Amino acid sequence: MYVQLKFAMDTPADAAWRALRSVAVVRELYSPLVDVRPIGGFIPDGGGTPIELENLEAIATMWEPGSVECRSRLFGVVPLGRQVIRVGFATAEEGRTNLFIDTGGATAGPLALLSGWRHRMAVSPLPGDPTRTLWRDRVEFHGPMAPLYWPVLWALWQWRGRKIRALAPGWAERAED
Repeated sequence: MYVQLKFAMDTPADAAWRALRSVAVVRELYSPLVDVRPIGGFIPDGGGTPIELENLEAIATMWEPGSVECRSRLFGVVPLGRQVIRVGFATAEEGRTNLFIDTGGATAGPLALLSGWRHRMAVSPLPGDPTRTLWRDRVEFHGPMAPLYWPVLWALWQWRGRKIRALAPGWAERAED
């Protein structure tokens, strides 16, 4: 099963790409509904020095290929479980589209009943208007509980899409700071 979004945003694609890779922006997208917080250091692909927890939550921290375990709480209070966010990047359409790919998944809590989690977000200049961005966001999930979770994830993705569109105009200003 899957849930997806596709819409134009009022921000340049390079600013949207920077925002998409920001740990702080990802947390901002879900707040106050869901509070997602790392519970350990970020482990880069291929080894290297893990990013410490306090630095991981710093505003300027950018996702890199690798993984981190997070905990989620509804409204910051009700535990939703733990998940691994496993980050990878790719480009498509002759380098015009940047992709953020999360192939992690829930390790504990209600979402652990899903399997096969794959979340892809793509940003590219909007055809015909390079000052704006085409945002594509698709999460695929499987498992025996997937049909029951689909309406909840669909509603969360609609809410998330509204937050993205509302925050996007400020991303270009943030990038200039």
